Amino acid sequence: MRKTCCAAIVLCLLSTASQGVGDDQNWSQWRGPAGSGVTTTERVVTQWGPDRNVKWRIDLPEPGNSTPIVWEDKVFFTQPLSETNERSLFCVDRNTGREIWRRGVVDDRPEASHKTNPYCSASPVTDGKRVIAWFGSAGLVCWDLAGNEMWRRDLGPQEHMWGYGTSPILHDDLCILAFGPGNHEFLLAVDKTSGETRWVVDALDDAAERALSGPENDGNANDFTSEKQRSERLRGAWNTPILFEVDGHWELVAVLPRRVSAFDPSTGERLWTCGGAAPLAYASPMESDGVVVALGGYGGASLAVRAGGRGNVTQTHRLWHKPRDSGWLGTGVAHEGLIYICGMNGVLSCLDVQTGEQLWKDRAGGGGTWSSITQAADGRMFLLTKSGTTTVFQPDAKQLTQLAENELKETTNASVVLAGRDVLIRTDKALWCIAEPSP
Repeated sequence: MRKTCCAAIVLCLLSTASQGVGDDQNWSQWRGPAGSGVTTTERVVTQWGPDRNVKWRIDLPEPGNSTPIVWEDKVFFTQPLSETNERSLFCVDRNTGREIWRRGVVDDRPEASHKTNPYCSASPVTDGKRVIAWFGSAGLVCWDLAGNEMWRRDLGPQEHMWGYGTSPILHDDLCILAFGPGNHEFLLAVDKTSGETRWVVDALDDAAERALSGPENDGNANDFTSEKQRSERLRGAWNTPILFEVDGHWELVAVLPRRVSAFDPSTGERLWTCGGAAPLAYASPMESDGVVVALGGYGGASLAVRAGGRGNVTQTHRLWHKPRDSGWLGTGVAHEGLIYICGMNGVLSCLDVQTGEQLWKDRAGGGGTWSSITQAADGRMFLLTKSGTTTVFQPDAKQLTQLAENELKETTNASVVLAGRDVLIRTDKALWCIAEPSP
């Protein structure tokens, strides 16, 4: 009996200790610890509102689309400051929302973007020792967690009429970035401690695009190939690559215009390429048991390809292909052989990974969305819409099984973050931390 009581006390202390105990307390990058939108936490709240289960709320200087990251007792997020031409990184206290520090890069050069895509749209990434943020033309910058700058890289101008959206990720001692879209497109890996280039791969490859496209593969009426600059063409990739292990090795998979490619993350070596993707690639790739699903934007093509191949795997590893699809922007979640994803119009869909078959579709509350779905370890999924409404639902192969619908009444293009007991939501006006009061 005494041992049982002692064990219970230890478990209680662990569950209520300071932030940072256990992996489920952190959300270290865009799409969470594994880049899949799934976290290991099971303790997050499912119901909230402006006056319910709000741990804290802080006003933000102006709108931004990036999603916060969390490490132990700190929350980091990128923030444009238009009046001073700053691309900034904020660090706030996770328990109170109090600002600890802010750092930034001043850049008054004109940089094109869409009016709904403010500067600083990329989320930062951290390993607990450093935090790295990409600011487009203003460069890739690394700070330690106290706000001291460690290194800075000027990667050249970011040029696209709709701006950028991909976020940096970490692998071993590397920080990897898919720079683009526009006149300069490349995959880059730098040493995360020094910022020195370890490898770079040119992603601006017209020949590869043409070889892997065509009516039988692409089927996208929005693909304009005039002599205008590439930045004025309706093609480009805004998604963030993913990393996963297959057949005993790591693969870095990126959805590029008209193709999906895998690289060795340590060297940049191209492993395989599958044709038939859309010219516009917004949603990040999703992986399920070695199968990669790439969903195209604005009526473009979608496909699934089995990872682990070599060379052009279009004919050998592609499982299914839809030359014209609904048009996807936010990223979904893969769960037990199914993809749960929401379109820009606010319609949730459930797709079979192996066949691409749509098993059901249903409208989420709150209208249209650019946001990506986030999943807790117990299966609960969280979808944030433009109106600030979060639909919480259970995975179900037959129908939308909704658990809750929570309104904050503030517009947003960000996605839900789950870390320990906390739900973090960035809106155009504020950063919210939602949590049930501790016992």
